[in-house]
Amino acid sequence: MVASRLRCLALSLAFFLALASTIEARPSKRDVLPAIPRNWPSGGDGLSGYSVPLSDGTQSLPAPNGTLEFITIGRGTQNYTCTSTSPSPVLVGANAVLLDASPLLPLFPPSEGTAVLDLLPSYVIDFDFAAIEASQIPKLGIHYFDSKGVPIFDLSDNGLLKGKGLADIPAPANASAGPFGQGYGAVDWKMLTDAGGSLRLKEVYRVETAGGKAPQSCAGVTAPIYIDYSALYWFYD
Repeated sequence: MVASRLRCLALSLAFFLALASTIEARPSKRDVLPAIPRNWPSGGDGLSGYSVPLSDGTQSLPAPNGTLEFITIGRGTQNYTCTSTSPSPVLVGANAVLLDASPLLPLFPPSEGTAVLDLLPSYVIDFDFAAIEASQIPKLGIHYFDSKGVPIFDLSDNGLLKGKGLADIPAPANASAGPFGQGYGAVDWKMLTDAGGSLRLKEVYRVETAGGKAPQSCAGVTAPIYIDYSALYWFYD
C-alpha cells in the first residue's frame, strides 16, 4: 500500500515537473548542450535528514566525505561511438540538464522524500529532454564531457565539479532499463571526486539510474549513439 502510494505520488510529481512545458512525451536524442540556467534557491538546511543511497543491495559505494549541498535529477543522454577496434559501443560523453530537487523536499519528511526522489528518474526519463530543457522547471546546471573527456558538472554560481571516477557498482536489477525501445539497461551507479580545477564542489554521486546503457554490439548500429537516461546526482563540498 505504501509503495503504491509513493509510486502514484512520484508519478504526480513528475507530471507536475513536466506541466510547465505542456509538451507530450516522445523520444529524444540530443547532442546539443542545454543553455546555462538561471540560479534558483537551492540546497541549504532543506537537505538535512537526507542521505545518498550507496548500495545496490549487494555492493556499496564509499561514503561521502563532505557536506551535502545539492540533490538534482539528471535527464539527458549517454553518448557512445563505435570503433574498428571495439565490437561494442564505447562511451565518449554525456549531455544532461540537472533539475533542482530542492523545491520538492519541503513537501515530505525525509523518509518519504527519499522514497519519492529514488523513484523520480524512472518517470522523468519518459519526458522529452527538449521539453524539459525549454520548460520553467527549476534547473541547477548541466553535465557534459569536455574536449579531454573529463566529466563536467557546471552548476553556474553554485559550483563546478571536474570529476574523475572513484568507484562504481551495477544498478539494481529492478532499475528502469530505458524508454522508447532503448531498453538496454541502466548505467552503473558512480562516485566521482575532484579531478582538479573544481570550485566549491568535491564529490558527486550518480545513483538511482534509469536507462543509459548502449546496445551490446555495434553490428547494424550507426554511430554516434545517443541513449536516453535519467539519474539522481548528489553533490558534496
